[in-house]
Amino acid sequence: MTSTDLYRDHLAALDRWLADSLERAGRRGVSLDGVLFHAGRERTYHADDNAIAFWSTPHFRRWCPIAGPEHIVLARPGGRVQVVRVRPMDFWFDTSMPPASYWESVVDLSEAESFEKAAESLGSLERIAYVGDAPEAAQAVGIDADRIEPAELMAPLDWYRAYKTPWEVALTEVAVRRAASGHLAGLEMFRAGATEREIHWAFLEGSDQIEREVPFNTIVALEEKGAVLHYERKRGPEAAPGRTLLLDAGASFEGYASDLTRTWVGEGADPVFKELVEGVDALEQELVAMVAPGVPYPDIHQAAHRGVAQILQRTGVVKVSADEAMERGLTRHFFPHGVGHHLGIQVHDVGGHQAGPDGGEVAPPAEYPLLRTTRPLEAGHLVTIEPGIYFNPVLLDPVRGSDDASAIDWAVVDCLRPFGGVRIEDDVLCTENGARDLSREHLPGPRE
Repeated sequence: MTSTDLYRDHLAALDRWLADSLERAGRRGVSLDGVLFHAGRERTYHADDNAIAFWSTPHFRRWCPIAGPEHIVLARPGGRVQVVRVRPMDFWFDTSMPPASYWESVVDLSEAESFEKAAESLGSLERIAYVGDAPEAAQAVGIDADRIEPAELMAPLDWYRAYKTPWEVALTEVAVRRAASGHLAGLEMFRAGATEREIHWAFLEGSDQIEREVPFNTIVALEEKGAVLHYERKRGPEAAPGRTLLLDAGASFEGYASDLTRTWVGEGADPVFKELVEGVDALEQELVAMVAPGVPYPDIHQAAHRGVAQILQRTGVVKVSADEAMERGLTRHFFPHGVGHHLGIQVHDVGGHQAGPDGGEVAPPAEYPLLRTTRPLEAGHLVTIEPGIYFNPVLLDPVRGSDDASAIDWAVVDCLRPFGGVRIEDDVLCTENGARDLSREHLPGPRE
């Protein structure tokens, strides 16, 4: 299928989900005929005229791949989608006409100089909801406060974000390939003895991105910094060359994100740490294979902890059996985060804790409060799978004086601590036939 065909089918799916969302909102007392999706409004830092890097509001971007602020999509079920591209006449910035794109023939596309003029061109907005980040903009064009992102509408809209259409999968695959190229470029620099900054720059060049285009701040961690889950500093020569590298970085394409992590071992690393890396890589592939319709995501998380317990026992980090390590919760000192999350326009995509399309929440288990997804997997869901093992002093130092101290071999921990931590992450599509790993064919794991 051509990109135009994929996009046309994508809009047809969005139309069905929008119709259902409006019907659900109506049953809960919010009667609407359609939705105005706003790309969002550019903001500046406090007391400054320096603009904060702009990201389109996700629900807008799902309907239309225009980058930049203020654009509008007006969608009514059963009707042709109306898109107004806002192109102000401004000599400070480039406002030239963008090149024609495959999607333009599928919608009714017009242009205006401002959000207000764009909204005015659409006619009456009575019984139209507003979804976007600028309530003041909605009210300025006559949309009442009770029609600005009403919860009764947002719950089903968020719920359906988990189901990725073939068009969305195709965009994500481009983002995955770009990120994989960046990872391979970073790996080459690591093996050449590069600094964290140089590896970061190599990732950007390899993935064909500038700083503001990456979907999240890259994590480029040599040695002990690999134990910091969201390490965002970029050290220079004082930290290089490194014996281990944890690189967690993604790319974006037309609004859709990828999110990949690899841990690499170089010369001089402890053989036990290398065994940990290979063990986590093998575990991650076992967890990927669990992705299938009907599987509760917490089951994958629980399996991750069982696997981590086995790795810790096998490498001598814990002195008790894997079963006892699980029962005592020892794995949580080494693996504190969730095994993954929904992925899409937002790296941590919405709806992971929703009980259903009408809302409600399924909280994570008490022992795993940081698990981002609790809903069962269904065909079309796109998730990350990312188990890890970390030697983080914030997690481990309090255990030294606890009842669990005797179950851990602190000599082994202290030997491994300088090497940081391990995380392996792939982007995985749930299909009717099970898991489809979007990453591995482009970015091998450390055992490959």
